Amino acid sequence: MKWGVPRSRLTHEEQIDELLARATDDWLQPADIFDIARFAGDTDEDAYVERAIRLVEALLREGLVVPGDVSREGFRPWASTIDESLNRIASVWQGDHDAAPVSFVAWLEATQAGHARGERALLTARLTDG
Repeated sequence: MKWGVPRSRLTHEEQIDELLARATDDWLQPADIFDIARFAGDTDEDAYVERAIRLVEALLREGLVVPGDVSREGFRPWASTIDESLNRIASVWQGDHDAAPVSFVAWLEATQAGHARGERALLTARLTDG
């Protein structure tokens, strides 16, 4: 695996909370997703990529983020459905595991609900040893 697996482990919900804590300050990019996916402990590339995709799927389906692009004008949400957005992201990430964490296929912006959960997560102890 290109990125190391940390000693610490985070549950799926803890991973979601950590991502949303990050999203209170800035848009999430693929590197954020893959960084946090490492805390599941997967050592196989396919499982690691699938974990990252499942994190994005949960964030989208729970209405915690919206996908889009970032340009000089700022964040521009995609006009696609959740399934279309997820398929777009998954096809890029599954197509090139090495480039997936540094691809800018999508940015994720926290919704009001995502910001609220992220703010709550910031108030709790966070265990990430990188």
